[in-house]
Amino acid sequence: MKLIFNELSLNPELVDIYGARDAIKGFVLTYNEAIKEEHGFERGITTCIDLNRLVVANDYPISKWRNDSEVDRDLIRRYIGICDKQSLEEIFDDEIEVRCNRGGEGKGLLGAYENKGICISFTHDAYWRKFKIDCEMYSLVDDEISHIYILNLSEKNQLSEHYDELQKLRKREINSIVTPEQLLENLDFLFPSLVFNQVAVEQIIHTVEVQHVSIICNKLLELERYFSSWGGKVFDESAFPTKSVSPQSKETLKRFKKQHTYEFDGKEIVVSYHMRYTGNIPGRIYFFPDADIQKGLICSLTTKLPTVSEPKMRI
Repeated sequence: MKLIFNELSLNPELVDIYGARDAIKGFVLTYNEAIKEEHGFERGITTCIDLNRLVVANDYPISKWRNDSEVDRDLIRRYIGICDKQSLEEIFDDEIEVRCNRGGEGKGLLGAYENKGICISFTHDAYWRKFKIDCEMYSLVDDEISHIYILNLSEKNQLSEHYDELQKLRKREINSIVTPEQLLENLDFLFPSLVFNQVAVEQIIHTVEVQHVSIICNKLLELERYFSSWGGKVFDESAFPTKSVSPQSKETLKRFKKQHTYEFDGKEIVVSYHMRYTGNIPGRIYFFPDADIQKGLICSLTTKLPTVSEPKMRI
């Protein structure tokens, strides 16, 4: 799910330096909670304003906050990490505007509305502590106003308080992908903790059937949830429900090593773990837990690789 920065929540005249410090801390803690694997938000915030250049209180730009000796250095480091991952975009639509009664037209609100995202806000004004922001969507084409609401995060406890609603949105986002083309287009932002081998990419383009797209998405989501919080230590196959993940036998990997070998950035790996799914093929997602980069390497998405008991199965 996407986070879009709500630039209207920046009201530097409403807070002093101490209020600004509290607002930035709340912003960072909310972001850090949102990107945890159980919530599933993308790490990159879409914004129309460079987060490196914010003014958070009168005569207190974010650059001054970064050098403030009274601010926790780890908090500063985390904020810099957010800035490094931001996606700076011009958010504009020549047919609609989204407005609210705090600051008028909002580009962040528009981006959240059009991209089915969720705003993330500073709490300079208590108004932005609300989870649902009442807005007006104005159609420039029809000269009509519709009443809508935009979901908004500004405090970390909102993620637990509204967990069920947020998860329904996440599930809806996954379920909206129904074709191999849509799956390919959304790989990077839906599964940032997974790295897809060219073999898997080619399978999506040429061999993944439409009827299998939904279940593959949901299986990849299980892997994304795991690897997004994996520390690169021992891989725990028991963490997955219904024993859907298992390794190949040593004998299989010895006898069919070539068929289980994939290349990632010039490095060859022998894949053992696979996740099962059902369909009109014996569906298997083969993946490798890479401790060096703390991500899952996705090798193959379709049928079973050969084993010692089934050496003639097609690849």
